[in-house]
Amino acid sequence: MSWLGGIVLALIVTSVPLRAEEVKIEQQALDVLGNLEIAKGKSLKQDPVVLLVHDTLGHHRMEIISALQELLSERGVSSLAITLSLGLNERRGMFDCNIEQDHRNEDAVEEIQAWVDWLKNQGAKNIIVAGHSRGGNQAAVYVAKKHDPAVKKAILIAPLAQTPSNIGAEYERRFRLPLQPALAEAEKQMDEIGATALMDGVAFLNCDRAKVTAGAFVNYYGPNQNLYTPSILPFLKMPVLVVVGTMDPLAQELEPAIRGMPDNKNTTLVTIPDADHFFTNYKTEDLADRIKDFVLSKTTKSAQKR
Repeated sequence: MSWLGGIVLALIVTSVPLRAEEVKIEQQALDVLGNLEIAKGKSLKQDPVVLLVHDTLGHHRMEIISALQELLSERGVSSLAITLSLGLNERRGMFDCNIEQDHRNEDAVEEIQAWVDWLKNQGAKNIIVAGHSRGGNQAAVYVAKKHDPAVKKAILIAPLAQTPSNIGAEYERRFRLPLQPALAEAEKQMDEIGATALMDGVAFLNCDRAKVTAGAFVNYYGPNQNLYTPSILPFLKMPVLVVVGTMDPLAQELEPAIRGMPDNKNTTLVTIPDADHFFTNYKTEDLADRIKDFVLSKTTKSAQKR
């Protein structure tokens, strides 16, 4: 190749816009990370973008999130997957259970808003906030608390539906320990010492043994109404898509709860046959299809139940 041909090739290569990149912003003195995937032929200024929030103690490169980003890009939908800091700087990967934990479910609200602001600064005007499992719940809490005009729709993928009764059963199933003694101790520590009182060696979220503050434990396991996503849905004044798999035990609670809410006109409930909580065995393809249809749809009519 001639030197002139090499220069021309270099110019061509460097002029190609980057379609996927890790991005970083500062939020409350911490650097937080995300992965931006811009679909071929799309731009943030002219086309919708989905902001994806991961599950409990997860991250933006966990399997369901990375697979969903790739599949959405193939379908012409851009996305930004974020990693919630959970109090750590530049957090990557699953949360290390050896690290002290002092975060709250609702902390996600301000971080999501920070990413919405970042997207707006890139020119985005049509943002869809989405999340999986706990991330779906946090997306719903965000939309209920914030009213950013750039956020047009919400997508809740197998969102959390936690109640005092089912969280106790889930805690005992997961850790083979009753929840009530640990919760009572956390509440006692809060009363006597304060929310920052440290509990060591306690089962918490995805960790068999954790160092966690009493305030964090009570937030995630105490009577927190924000953790029951169906009760939040009537406060979401925009089109909302809820997607659950028929093989997900969570669907047994979510479906009747959503269908039985008389004032929930903005929500479309979709069930994917044979899909589990993580939409494995190629069910992520079906999930991506449903999301694409919802994102690109112009309709804002009342909810459909399918």
